[in-house]
Amino acid sequence: MKKELLVPAGSMESLKMAILNGADAIYVGGKKFGARAYAKNFTDEELKEAVKLCHKYDVKLHVTVNTIVYESETAEVLDYIDYLNSINVDALIIEDIGLIKEVHKRYPNLALHSSTQLHTFNLDQIKFLESIGVTRCVLDRELSLDEIKKLNTKLELEVFIHGALCISYSGECLISALSLNRSGNRGECAGLCRMPYKLLKDDKYIDLEDKYILSTKELNTSSNIKDLLESNITSFKIEGRMKSPEYTGFITYFYRKLIDNYYKNKSTKIDEIDNKNLLTLYNREFTTGYLFNNTNILNMKTPNHQGIHLGNVIDVNTKFITIKLDEDLTQEDGIRFTKDNKGMIVNFLYNSKGLLINKANKNSIVKLDNKLGIKSLGEVRKTISKELNDSLNKIPKRYIDIEMSLTIKDDTLTLVVKDNKNIITKNSNIVSIAKNAPVTKESLITHLTKTHDTIFNVSKITIDIPNNIFIPMSKLNELRREVLNELEVLRSC
Repeated sequence: MKKELLVPAGSMESLKMAILNGADAIYVGGKKFGARAYAKNFTDEELKEAVKLCHKYDVKLHVTVNTIVYESETAEVLDYIDYLNSINVDALIIEDIGLIKEVHKRYPNLALHSSTQLHTFNLDQIKFLESIGVTRCVLDRELSLDEIKKLNTKLELEVFIHGALCISYSGECLISALSLNRSGNRGECAGLCRMPYKLLKDDKYIDLEDKYILSTKELNTSSNIKDLLESNITSFKIEGRMKSPEYTGFITYFYRKLIDNYYKNKSTKIDEIDNKNLLTLYNREFTTGYLFNNTNILNMKTPNHQGIHLGNVIDVNTKFITIKLDEDLTQEDGIRFTKDNKGMIVNFLYNSKGLLINKANKNSIVKLDNKLGIKSLGEVRKTISKELNDSLNKIPKRYIDIEMSLTIKDDTLTLVVKDNKNIITKNSNIVSIAKNAPVTKESLITHLTKTHDTIFNVSKITIDIPNNIFIPMSKLNELRREVLNELEVLRSC
């Protein structure tokens, strides 16, 4: 069975990016009961729209209801789930065991996925979850691939393969709840693991050069995609409902390309340009994590996005910063000065002679206004690429393959269109005897396959017509549009 690429979306813009860049499934949260309370998230009406949009493209929509539910919220959360079921979401991701049991009792055919917040890591837990109606188990991030392979279960298994890691066991972190009364199991994690800390030993502070002692790197298993695809894992999950639409679009494209290459017997080696773009978009340094027995998961230097090496400050004064570039730099790029730990957007960019320019090539020397009070020489990193973001905002097209057949019998034209689950048949009396030039099969194919202003691509077409007939092409085009509009509506259910 082909593996599922499951992508996060924190907004409608991100959802569209995920769909059009090739996601098999998308997970989102509503305004309540989701473990990302501070993401933009989706209103009830937006969730309804999201279901329709996903289903047009054969993409599944999973909705997170993955917080612990208080007794006083029972009626509210069940009303919410009634609504989610009514709009045909494909699955719910749930943490609360009592809620799983109640929802399964109400809707035995609704797919229920146990959240990674349940900290599921052994077969006994999986058997229990199966007994209460769970259809898919989202395993915790602490398991290795070797351990996962030993889980002999009929349940689908879902695993995080990219994105932020938690320093604690999945679903077990209490630091935010105990310190600030903001529980991660209520979607309100304050991210205290990303803060600097002092280390105390025998009542004395230890002098640490790197102070972010709880901050983890980003998980990135792209170099191990072949091993993952050949495992018993059903769904490959990417973290990032708080990330930008540009990031969502790229990370979907990135893993879609690797997965498709595997199934086409092509190389799964990471493209150098893709890897550079990935680093530029978001990284806290990367690790393959516990999934591949890598315990080096901490980046204690900084919790921030690292970007890529841009160049070095070679001179600085109160007015200008002079940089020797090792990469191209464009006006409106974002940069960070490593030693001063300060960042800025490049609003004004000057060449070595002090003339304003909008782009400088690598190996050149540029000047920037010293509006941050930078004092140190040393490394500069690029954290935002305007050119990359502009390219990612050019939304790609994604088409659904359909088959068409056109036949004419007894002066009646019959057009049949089918996708992977629907068949639409339309009859029309637009056929007459040709007075001059009869219609040709080639002409009919040309007009019927003009579908790229829709979501459809005609992958196969058959024409069976008698000789010496005439069909008004305007009427045929109208019939084609009518059929495709009807098919699109059907797919939205």
